[in-house]
Amino acid sequence: MILMHPLPRVGEILEEVDDDPRAVYLRNQIRNGMYVRMAIISLVLGKTNG
Repeated sequence: MILMHPLPRVGEILEEVDDDPRAVYLRNQIRNGMYVRMAIISLVLGKTNG
């Protein structure tokens, strides 16, 4: 089974899953997700650069 999750996981996935040799975390996706969340928050709050 492939489990895809945008991370961070907050009580949604057991930590025991990390011990499974099939568990893979894509660091690029983690970083990109952070930037997307930052952009959405910025849009919601009406913040602009400059």
